Amino acid sequence: MRGNLVRKSRETYAGYRILNRDFDRRNLDAVISVLGWASRFMSTPKMLHFVLEIADCDLFETDGFSQRFKEKFYSYIRQWNRVRNKTASLKRKKLPEIQLIFSLESKYLLSAPGVPYNHLHLMVVVDTNHNDYGYKELIIAINRALSSILGLESLSFDETRTIFWNGPVVSEYGFLKFRNEKSSIKIGTFKKLYWHDLKTELADAVCRASYLCKLDQKELLPEKFQRGNSFGHTRPKIARTKSSVKLPNEVIIGAQLDILKHQSSGT
Repeated sequence: MRGNLVRKSRETYAGYRILNRDFDRRNLDAVISVLGWASRFMSTPKMLHFVLEIADCDLFETDGFSQRFKEKFYSYIRQWNRVRNKTASLKRKKLPEIQLIFSLESKYLLSAPGVPYNHLHLMVVVDTNHNDYGYKELIIAINRALSSILGLESLSFDETRTIFWNGPVVSEYGFLKFRNEKSSIKIGTFKKLYWHDLKTELADAVCRASYLCKLDQKELLPEKFQRGNSFGHTRPKIARTKSSVKLPNEVIIGAQLDILKHQSSGT
């Protein structure tokens, strides 16, 4: 791990400004790779940040998380498209491409001392295909997908008012974490607070997403998440054409190097 440690005294990495934390180099490389690919090859890539509690760590699994999320997300998008296409003059057929970066973390909250708050940070990169998909419908689909995954915090959704609620708490945006306009570390001027435009705000997006690569807030996680599976990301399809070595669609923290090493040695 020492060889993969990027210390917090370092302000930039691979030409990008990063937050003042200790990082795993492999995770930073993954973030830069996924966001850089999206910026280059997606038509209109937008990055949204979601944070929610892991309500039951025994039930929640990181293995296959990305695939489960995608299946549920696309199910809700198809459902809405069927409704929308009945009245819309322009029929939507193409589903928005997405990429994911996620990190599991744990910390104590002042409101519940002594009880670890196990939670999930998720960056969802969506190709809106030149505004074919709006931010509100994407936020709804993402929240509904997360709420239906076993072990994660769940919100109820009122379709008549397009709002979410958890007990007495009502929210229009659910688990979405807005960008902080007052942040002392930012690159450029914010255009929208609910997402990053990766065509014009890639540098700030990398800086924001570097937060998911930090090494602190891992010690309190349950043992099942202490085995190198507290960080993961999807792999853009185009990467498959650049190497004869095929990696799994969902790559967990540090696993890239191990997979390549074993395949090259024939094991």
